[in-house]
Amino acid sequence: MSENIEQPSRGPQLSEQVAQRLSDAIQAGEWGRGARLPTEAALGERYGISRSVVREAISMLRNGGLVTSRRGSGSFVAESPTISLRLPIPDPDLQSVVEVLELRRPLEVEAARLAAERCTPSQLRRIRNAMVDIDEAVEAGLSGVDQDLAFHRAIAEAANNTHFTAVLDFYNRFLHHAIRVTRTNESMRETFMQQVVAEHQAILDAIAAGNADAAARAATIHLEHAEMRLRQAPPDLLKSVLERAEAPVEPSSTSSTQQGERPS
Repeated sequence: MSENIEQPSRGPQLSEQVAQRLSDAIQAGEWGRGARLPTEAALGERYGISRSVVREAISMLRNGGLVTSRRGSGSFVAESPTISLRLPIPDPDLQSVVEVLELRRPLEVEAARLAAERCTPSQLRRIRNAMVDIDEAVEAGLSGVDQDLAFHRAIAEAANNTHFTAVLDFYNRFLHHAIRVTRTNESMRETFMQQVVAEHQAILDAIAAGNADAAARAATIHLEHAEMRLRQAPPDLLKSVLERAEAPVEPSSTSSTQQGERPS
């Protein structure tokens, strides 16, 4: 047990602070899977707080899947604990979009590499279909943001490692804005759109050929070029993105139009 524990600051979110301290201690290995946590009294003494605050903090961890409770026995670290990842919401500026691209690069490059090695025939068909969906969305005058996300998620699924899709789904809310910005920028120049199509095709071809190195290289080039294109963006790009996002969507009989985002 650690000594000289810094007491959490007093305030309305005291229980949340304690829950985070306990979560950090569990992740650091102070209590392993299935281990019994100290009593409420012991934890209250450790952090210099009341037992009611400890009880509320443990309840938060229990709701989050990190801790289980057994009547008459106390609280225990879950055998298969769920760890919550917290990230600040990025600022709505181009630098934040570039930072999201930097985050995507190592994850999606490795996902492409593994997809080339492990992709099943049905997963390959999903990647092909996702690429066709992007083309159809663009031809229909839509942004293709959701279809672009689906293409990259299909590749992550083909890596056959659930952690890739779990992380991708976690930062999907950040990716949606980032891809909307990059696709809006790329749609302003025909050469940019042609580059994106060719880059997606190169990733697909490498995965289909089972060439892991080529797939990783193609994914790297795609994300690096996306950053390069973004750095050439006009100063009013973010304004254009906002205008497109707020533009009303005209009624349509096609499901693809209903699901996509129509630019202004």
